[in-house]
Amino acid sequence: MTVNEIYTYLETIAPFKYQESYDNSGFLIGEGDAEVTGICLCLDITPGIITEAHEKDANLIISHHPVIFKAVKNVMAGTPVHKLIKHDINAICAHTNFDVAVMSDIMLALLEFPKSDEVIEIIAADGAGFGKVVQVLPLTADELANKCKTVFGSAFVKYTDAGKPLARIGVCSGSGGDAIDFAAEKNCDALITGEVKHSDMIKAHNIGLTLIEAGHYHTEIILCDFLKAEIHEQFPQIPVFIAENSRDICKYS
Repeated sequence: MTVNEIYTYLETIAPFKYQESYDNSGFLIGEGDAEVTGICLCLDITPGIITEAHEKDANLIISHHPVIFKAVKNVMAGTPVHKLIKHDINAICAHTNFDVAVMSDIMLALLEFPKSDEVIEIIAADGAGFGKVVQVLPLTADELANKCKTVFGSAFVKYTDAGKPLARIGVCSGSGGDAIDFAAEKNCDALITGEVKHSDMIKAHNIGLTLIEAGHYHTEIILCDFLKAEIHEQFPQIPVFIAENSRDICKYS
């Protein structure tokens, strides 16, 4: 099984055409014809994760966040790009295309909410886009925030409370500040996302939207469990694991 074949399979789950114009998802480093010896999954590619992949004989890392995001003007020793090349490790990064195709569905499943086809922000002619809206039995802001903290394993959850029952709820992983206006247009009572600015919290408060910030890392690391199961089912002969070093690097006090 080659790297190109793994890439082609990922394309069937979340077409790379869905990535945003600013994004750099895709096959970023390596050799397409290389035989895959093992697959390491992570949120971000760090030197520690590359060392772990090398020690575990995995020559392909699949990450959510691109290891090359903006133009690289040099590749110095010790940087992730240099280390990947040095150890002949390939890198495929599946970012906003996976945000569009699967991340919201994973969030809904973890929250034990119904499946939904209603998209918060449509970006493609076929109706695909960021976020999903779901109808549930009414919850309070406190109940929904505590539920998010539990299912996403968040260190803490920050939220506004619109002071009303929450029955129509939007979910959007990662940085979801841009989804606030779209969620309001969809008549959402609440929006669950990973990370927002202070001004986003003020905007939500002013328009009567409960906004829950459950953690960028916590709402996106969930992709790794999904990918591990999918890849293992499709390619059972290839070892696949979630990097032990793919963890929240932030400390909280």
